[in-house]
Amino acid sequence: QVLGAGAPIASSAVTLWAASAGAATQLSQSQTDADGRFTLSLDGKGADLYVTAQGGRVATKASGDNPAIALMAVLGTTPPDKVVVNEMTTVASVWTQAQFLDGTAIKGPALSLKIAADNVPSFVDLATGGWGEAILSPLNGGQTPTMANFATSADALSGCVVRVADDACAKLFVAATPPKGAVPTDTLTAADAIARYPWYLPKRVFALLDEFYPISPGKTMRAVPFMPYLGFAPSAWVLPLRFDGGGYRAGGKAMFDSEGNLWIGDNFTVGWQGQDALWQGNAPSSLPTESRSRRARPASPAAVCKAAPSAPRSTRTTTPGSRATAASRLPCSTRRASRSLRPKA
Repeated sequence: QVLGAGAPIASSAVTLWAASAGAATQLSQSQTDADGRFTLSLDGKGADLYVTAQGGRVATKASGDNPAIALMAVLGTTPPDKVVVNEMTTVASVWTQAQFLDGTAIKGPALSLKIAADNVPSFVDLATGGWGEAILSPLNGGQTPTMANFATSADALSGCVVRVADDACAKLFVAATPPKGAVPTDTLTAADAIARYPWYLPKRVFALLDEFYPISPGKTMRAVPFMPYLGFAPSAWVLPLRFDGGGYRAGGKAMFDSEGNLWIGDNFTVGWQGQDALWQGNAPSSLPTESRSRRARPASPAAVCKAAPSAPRSTRTTTPGSRATAASRLPCSTRRASRSLRPKA
């Protein structure tokens, strides 16, 4: 379903694409009905898929078609059975794909496209068009401005999508105009310009909140389609995310494997009761050489232990829960490597 500010967008041209290192391939096309719904034939198994919705008429407006509507949802290699395409999916898709996006075409190395697409669900739920799991986590929802940056960006796009004023799209395009390059002509190119130059005059896009959603007399909140919104202009339109889990604790000696996964050896383990006082903070000197000789394969617990000569333990006691990073100071049974959630392209 294609939505604008939560309302159906009728008569929008919806296209299913397959991204690749070359030109994007059009796989299927449809048009939304009065409820904004569409059906696409899924072909291109294993390809990095994405959907665009262009033009159409918002059901709550009587002003006719809006050619400036251009929305996107990057689906990846395992698309959901149902997908919502709206301002939220557009922000998530554009910010994760910005370096590969050219108009409506996404192209780049297969691994890079996969990593970028895998980040989209961290921001949005593709099946509902609402918030994704990672951005709702306590690490992000209450400790970073990412949700407010994200929602405010979506609100700016939405003002043009539903045309809150006759000149709403013109104001968005001026606010999103990059320091170099063409002036945006639709909501997708506007989002792309903001994502590529997040540091460039961020107050211009923020000012659209007052233009599009002024606070009504007697009210204290703006009637925006997406919450929460920013109270003051950000330093840049960036969307950082924090991750935890996977056993990651005070990692060191990070290495990327051939699939872009980041492997990190832990310096701490939850529940550890080590009695080692000597805190060296150094991995075995033989580890980088051995890793290179194995063509940068992730350092497995066995490899780390094998590379480390044994050394006598100190009798002094450290704070419970800590242990030395040097593999030489630990029996192999207590060493382990953990795979962390990693930032992607």
